[in-house]
Amino acid sequence: MTISAPARPGRNDPCPCGSGKKFKHCCAEKAEAGSGESDPKQLLETARYHAYQRRDFLAAEQTYRQVLAIKPNHAEALAGVGQGLCWRHRLAEGKQYLAKAAKAMLRQPEKIDARVLLEFAEQMQMWGDIDLALQLARAAAKRMPVSASAQYAIAACLHRLNHTDQAIAQMQKVLQLAPSDAGCQILMALLEIDKKRMDDAGGRLERVVAAEQNSGQLARACLELSKVYDKQQRYAEAFEMFSRAGVLAAASPEARNVDANYLFDRIALFKHGYDDALLGRWRVTDFADNLPVPAFLIGFLRSGTTLTEQVLAAHPEVLTSDENHLIEEVTQELAAATGIAGDTPAALKALDIAGARRLRAFYWQRAVEEFTSAALKKTFVNKVALNSIETGLIATLFPEAKILFALRDPRDVCLSCAMQSFALAPATVNLLSWQGIARQYAAVMDLWLSLRDRIAPAYLELRYEDVVNDFEASFRRVFELLDVEWRPEVARFHERSAGRYVATPSFGAVSRPIYRSAVARWHGYQSQFQTILPVLEPYLKAFGYA
Repeated sequence: MTISAPARPGRNDPCPCGSGKKFKHCCAEKAEAGSGESDPKQLLETARYHAYQRRDFLAAEQTYRQVLAIKPNHAEALAGVGQGLCWRHRLAEGKQYLAKAAKAMLRQPEKIDARVLLEFAEQMQMWGDIDLALQLARAAAKRMPVSASAQYAIAACLHRLNHTDQAIAQMQKVLQLAPSDAGCQILMALLEIDKKRMDDAGGRLERVVAAEQNSGQLARACLELSKVYDKQQRYAEAFEMFSRAGVLAAASPEARNVDANYLFDRIALFKHGYDDALLGRWRVTDFADNLPVPAFLIGFLRSGTTLTEQVLAAHPEVLTSDENHLIEEVTQELAAATGIAGDTPAALKALDIAGARRLRAFYWQRAVEEFTSAALKKTFVNKVALNSIETGLIATLFPEAKILFALRDPRDVCLSCAMQSFALAPATVNLLSWQGIARQYAAVMDLWLSLRDRIAPAYLELRYEDVVNDFEASFRRVFELLDVEWRPEVARFHERSAGRYVATPSFGAVSRPIYRSAVARWHGYQSQFQTILPVLEPYLKAFGYA
């Protein structure tokens, strides 16, 4: 899960604090005040200054806490603490504060500026509490009935909760208010796709593509239109559309500011750095810490990790994570402990056994903080697909770990990535081009192949196609690896997912039973694959897809 921090507002923009003043006449004027302040109003001004001008979320959080010491139910201060925690990856605690802030606002919404309600609804949706986001959006819309933004926020929440019919009815209201808005038209098309109304969705998106001038909205419309064409078996047109979307997105300032070589540089470093001596440096008996056995669900993007996670989560003895930063935080702690940043293998070689024990304990401390004490009582499966490039770190620090590696036909993986909208980050910026997808797939999978037979943790490669063809046999092997008894009810995972927030692009797919239509989708694009097939062929052979 990659989330960017909020952009600093312009001096003439409305102040994000909700005062109604221009930013230059409100928080932008506030100088940093001393820590001894006790006036809530001045503390709030200082906290806003930290958050919106200095972008120092820790300082903002600490100042908001001073407000809470005086006024424990102050909605803005609760929200400020929650935001500060979330930006610093303390999501579990942060979401608790955000929920308290939302409930405080909802107790007397008529006393809150409707624009503040709407802004906070969008924040709650971003951090994954869609139920409260929906309540806030409805409260804002009640105050602003002719606001297309407020009505749209309701529809967006309903969409994320898979309440498609309700979302369509809501979008009909929105389109009466903003018939020419591209974002509104695109969301309506997505809902029509969910209802398999491809002709309606296609015509709607074609009109957006023909008229839209904003490159970001145009890229999104092209991408969604490619999915419609794919369903209509218009494969050449689908390829043209998602390729055009990628070119538009890659030309954006946001994409140009991302280091496209970052992931490849790290993979090259790891291939060289994780030698046999490092991978075998410690055994479980060397740690003697009696910590639980960690499990990791990894792979390449769009390889079935979300489906696997949802099935595992349906087991009463298993606790799964959504996307998280636990391994990233372990890496940061390792760098701090050794003074070696940017070279994880070198840092691990410099670490002593006491330091390794502390890092292992830190991982479980953070797991409990984010996922409650159930992480210690159940089998905790950490699902982050591209933790696959951190296999060396995982294997070195956790030789007893269990690793589930999700596999799917490389051609279907590449096609699915090309049709997916990802948040821009070093791990996704290369997925904007056909050749970039193949290059990144090859780099990630080459690293896995170089490590898998040299690591101590037990691992299982779980093929998506095997899951589709024989669900029970496939997942019996998974639960055997995890040392968890098979439970037939996991086959009804989709019932648990329906109406529930899932923070990945696959949120709609996992609310349905297993289906076969995602297998061998690449067949319609055989001519287009000729340009990248030489890059993929070694992995087609290695994983049995040749």
